[in-house]
Amino acid sequence: MLCSVDRVSIILVYWTGRADSVAELGSTPDKHYLQGVGDSKIGFSRAINVVDGRDIRRHYEWYGGRKPPPLDHEGIDDAFVEKASSVWYWYEGKWLQLTGAD
Repeated sequence: MLCSVDRVSIILVYWTGRADSVAELGSTPDKHYLQGVGDSKIGFSRAINVVDGRDIRRHYEWYGGRKPPPLDHEGIDDAFVEKASSVWYWYEGKWLQLTGAD
């Protein structure tokens, strides 16, 4: 889930679907994700999506960044819409951030 509180956005991962089992990823000021959205308006443009192993590998091959570990589950694509993104991937007890561009 992508959440914003006090102008800072963060990704929350609920491991068991309960509030007492949550991981927090990518805490960033919302102002870093502002861009023109048409008609001279500024909008918040951060989005998250599920990404599979095939897409993670392709992302790495095209843009570089941190080499992915063996991939056996989905990751979280953390995007600045139409600009760039990185992938969060749980591996060996910790979150890895695999960076690149859209």
